[in-house]
Amino acid sequence: MHRQARAFTIVELLVVITIMAILMAIILPSLSGAQASAREAQERSTLQNTAVAWRTWASSHRNACPLPGLIRRQKKDLNGDGVGDEYIPGSGREDGNYNDHASMLSLCIMENLLSPEQLVSPNEYSPVVYAHSTYDYDALGRPDGDTIHHWDPYFANDLTGNTIGFANNSYAIMPLAGERRRNQWDRTGSSAHALIGTRGPLGGDPALLNPYDASGNEQEPSNTAYLMAKPGAWRGILVFADGHSDTVESFYPEGSTWGAIQNDSTVEQLPDNVFRAEAWASTAYNTQQPDQDIYDGHTLGSDIFLTHTVRSDDDKSLWNSQSEVSPHDIEYTPLHD
Repeated sequence: MHRQARAFTIVELLVVITIMAILMAIILPSLSGAQASAREAQERSTLQNTAVAWRTWASSHRNACPLPGLIRRQKKDLNGDGVGDEYIPGSGREDGNYNDHASMLSLCIMENLLSPEQLVSPNEYSPVVYAHSTYDYDALGRPDGDTIHHWDPYFANDLTGNTIGFANNSYAIMPLAGERRRNQWDRTGSSAHALIGTRGPLGGDPALLNPYDASGNEQEPSNTAYLMAKPGAWRGILVFADGHSDTVESFYPEGSTWGAIQNDSTVEQLPDNVFRAEAWASTAYNTQQPDQDIYDGHTLGSDIFLTHTVRSDDDKSLWNSQSEVSPHDIEYTPLHD
């Protein structure tokens, strides 16, 4: 006699489906968490390798990190009349106009210190940020007016997309001007001063990370809310001038301070918002000294401040040297998204 095969009942089938759903609910968050951890590890590695590349450059350039203005210098005065006559490699005053982030990073790529792909975060969310896949290595030595190209000039850092239209770099970097440059970029820096990191919103303002504004109206959160956290929060990796890195969940890294001058001329050390300039420069090359307690991006003091800068011949406020003598004297508009 042949025994008839027994089929699943509806109840048994529903039990199996329920068990599978429970297992999927347990496994999927773990997979998502593992992917997020992998992207975070990749971002940390990228940021640390970028800082290593800068220190590698510094080891053969008088301990200073890459400065395009020392590669593409101002014209050399050959007859002593005070007017520049000719571009001479390695000679002439530094041209601070080329010390924007796009030129600096493009120089690093041309010198094989970095790759274009390395400068875009695996967590990138902004639609205007993408790798410069057609970097022109043959631009080196090509005539550019009465000088020559030293890097691909089409590498862009326009994070807002309003000037050039796109950016080939995800990360916030300290401006290459003012006291912070003198103390942290031109020489071995401190363990409390960040050079590069996951970018943050304008002025380190947490309100810009929320899906609703102060009046309860719906708004589009800053793209930085999605890089390593979620709307309403910020989380990032910072690499400091001494080479160490930290994962932080605040705009105020532990141990990082700025000196606030009190009415009695004493200096009080206050927690430093890494995305907001909070101290003016005490030297002659300062471009602006606001009277308010919290200062804007034009200030060139020694506090921690990470942002994007872009050079524009059309809009000089984005990155414009105020002095032909001092490359530290820069007026600029910090870029955030």
